[in-house]
Amino acid sequence: MKNTMGRFLRLTSAGACLLLLPTASALAGPPAMTVGYQPMVSTGLAAKQPFEGWFVFNMSADPRVPGAAMPANAAVRFTFPKAFVPLKGPTHLEGALLYGWPHGAIPVPFTVTQDVANPRAVTVVIAKAISANPPDQPGLKAIHVRTGEINPSVAGDYPIGIEFINAGALSGKTTAIAHITAKPLPNIAAFNQLHQSKDEDWQHVKTGAAAALPLDYLVTLPDASRSTITLGSKSDGGLDILRDGMPIGSIVTKGVSVSLTPHPFGPGFSRLGLIEVSVKAVSVAGEAQIIASLKGGLTNIIHIFVEQP
Repeated sequence: MKNTMGRFLRLTSAGACLLLLPTASALAGPPAMTVGYQPMVSTGLAAKQPFEGWFVFNMSADPRVPGAAMPANAAVRFTFPKAFVPLKGPTHLEGALLYGWPHGAIPVPFTVTQDVANPRAVTVVIAKAISANPPDQPGLKAIHVRTGEINPSVAGDYPIGIEFINAGALSGKTTAIAHITAKPLPNIAAFNQLHQSKDEDWQHVKTGAAAALPLDYLVTLPDASRSTITLGSKSDGGLDILRDGMPIGSIVTKGVSVSLTPHPFGPGFSRLGLIEVSVKAVSVAGEAQIIASLKGGLTNIIHIFVEQP
């Protein structure tokens, strides 16, 4: 799932290009982290809802930039403050280790367990080593966790303690802030499942050519049934995101000029909230940003690099 990648809470799910940041291998101690919305839900960081989110390392999401290399049996322990209420009885814990983009799970085994003595503590243990070999396997850049906690009843900023254990140079403690909202937010995020989980972000394309992969998005609305989600053209070259024909958001571009063409889906995908856009470069080299946003909700930014032939 991109990143998104928060960067989530009225920012982006893919993250900004931070090429001047040091790589994880050059860091002493754990990387700084932020907490972002899980790309397929709109409730994970909302008050009184079960917690589900991404812990995103503060490093570039560009797959050419190395992430964290982790040794076998490294562990990451998340300790939630008292405002989070543990669920009673058996809970369904879930997670994913991510290269930094949605649906880009790292294929190594791991476990997610809740501390019996302290049910506000959840530990992810990585059974096999993770290497950092950009661009296809850039290393660990985000951890998705669904825990056995209910979010606080009051919106606000809550610190979550994070400890890297047996993680080599990254071992140590840090803190990430969970921004809990009063209600669930409309969520739009990159959806890489239609292309074998390949990263649709950070593509390179020649002037006059189309990007190799179309851009797929998943729209998740908190207060509506699975209504039909489609796209409509705007006079400025952007696109309207439509729910049952009514605009609820937009897709626009920033930076060098690129054209956007919507691909119509059948009713099955449309009811699931899936939309798809192809991108074609024009004549000027440089970076283009594709900015998808929902009214009153989240924003997703995808980066396209246009190069001369």
